[in-house]
Amino acid sequence: MFDVTIASKYLRGYFVDGGNRIMPDTSQFPHWSGHHTIQVPGMGDILILDLGETKLDKFTNDKLPWTKMTWGGVVRYRGLDAYFRYEGTGLIAIKIDLVGSVTVSFKDRGGMIVKIPDLVVE
Repeated sequence: MFDVTIASKYLRGYFVDGGNRIMPDTSQFPHWSGHHTIQVPGMGDILILDLGETKLDKFTNDKLPWTKMTWGGVVRYRGLDAYFRYEGTGLIAIKIDLVGSVTVSFKDRGGMIVKIPDLVVE
């Protein structure tokens, strides 16, 4: 389970999970679990994937203790990915600026930009 805060100054607002448009402001979404989509009109979707206890082995490292935490997920946006892990309740802060650029942070927990291919051709 994780709590999400979205602070937006984006002129076109945003939508959460296909719901009503939320205009620029700060909104709290407590006790989320599962997968969620934040639609940023004209820019694309911010996808939050709840991995539960599943770890991505490629990004698990004994030198980074937070990568061994129990719970985790991935935030995906416009071809960029952030992997995060946490204990207890995760805290995700998302900022959407005036022109739709996104900043994500994981308060008091671990997170990093990772490379996860959107498509692989074999």
